[in-house]
Amino acid sequence: MVSRVATYTNHTLLSDLAIRNAAKVTDLQNQASSGYKSRDYAGIADSAQRLLNLEGEYTRTEQYLRNTTQAKLRLQSMETAVDSMLEIATQMKTLLIQASSAQQADDVNIMDEAEQALQQIANLLNTNLDGRYLFAGGRSEDPAVDIDKIGAPDNYMSDLDVALTGTTTLAALGVTTGQLQIVSTDVDGNSVTTNVNYNAATDDIDDILDAINSVTTNGAIASLRGFGGEGNPLLNIENVGNGKITITESGAGDFLTKLGMEKIPNPRPDADYYDGDKQILEVRVDEQYNVSYGILADNPAFQKLIQGLGIAAGTEDQDAMTVAIGFINEAINDLPNVQGQIGLDIANVERFETRHQDFKVFAAQAISDIETVDVPLTLAELSQYETALQASFIAISRASDLSLANYLR
Repeated sequence: MVSRVATYTNHTLLSDLAIRNAAKVTDLQNQASSGYKSRDYAGIADSAQRLLNLEGEYTRTEQYLRNTTQAKLRLQSMETAVDSMLEIATQMKTLLIQASSAQQADDVNIMDEAEQALQQIANLLNTNLDGRYLFAGGRSEDPAVDIDKIGAPDNYMSDLDVALTGTTTLAALGVTTGQLQIVSTDVDGNSVTTNVNYNAATDDIDDILDAINSVTTNGAIASLRGFGGEGNPLLNIENVGNGKITITESGAGDFLTKLGMEKIPNPRPDADYYDGDKQILEVRVDEQYNVSYGILADNPAFQKLIQGLGIAAGTEDQDAMTVAIGFINEAINDLPNVQGQIGLDIANVERFETRHQDFKVFAAQAISDIETVDVPLTLAELSQYETALQASFIAISRASDLSLANYLR
């Protein structure tokens, strides 16, 4: 029907209303089927900037959570390793006390037990997670510990009861002139032989030290230091390359006998076994905030445990075992502090992890509120608009049938 001037206005209003209802019905149908308010930002223009901000924060929060999860896994692995070390140290202390007090070193096979314990400690300090050696600091691509260097050096040591100084003369010790033959073998089996001549009438301990240490191709080094770094200064002649050393007497000399030189490991007060660096790892856990975490394999607690086990692995001497027990006991006292430090690092990381998890839940809900619709409510609203659209079509149809002729009939 062609609209007349008299019905044009009503017809136009009814048509516009029907078109708006049809557009709303289509929009609501799309929302109900997809669950989203709009397929583009234009459909949520009033909330678009807020949505972009929330999505950016959500993405950063997910990265922080990945960082905290990774750091926590590393710390938990380190904590487990330290727990195992403490258990090994406690077991070895018990064995050493048994062997020392009851003189049953042969029965408990203390040297083999200590050697196995050393290997276990080395493996624990070389704990690897996702290709990273956890106790190596920044040099995490390489093992933290050189297993060939983890034991105490092969070493000859003078009598524990005889205090020496550099000026102690050989004559005062009753030594007869002679020659020492020192054979040092490195970890690859290569050996170096050094002959050291000494004169009982003129030489003192400093002369013996100089004679051994001045040989540049020598595989041995001599020093005056107490057993385990404490007590009377003793003469130590040890292998430089962490291999084996053998000292024999040539001629009529009796240097080894008069000084009571025995093969007893005497660990140096250092961490030669450590191949890492001094860098403490950091993890970004929040904007402009890093958490430092981790323990290095040269930690004093680990050093003491390794020193004690190194002594026990190299001798059955009762005095030596007493010193070994001392080192291991110190390690047992110190390892809980290491555990505590790792625990504090874990707690620190977990605080940020909890905060980010809470924000992630909030942000996800806020993003969902902006992007998505309540489908049941949308369906109810769709039904209302469909009814209104049908009513619009009926009204237009009825209006088109109105005429003066029909009215006058």
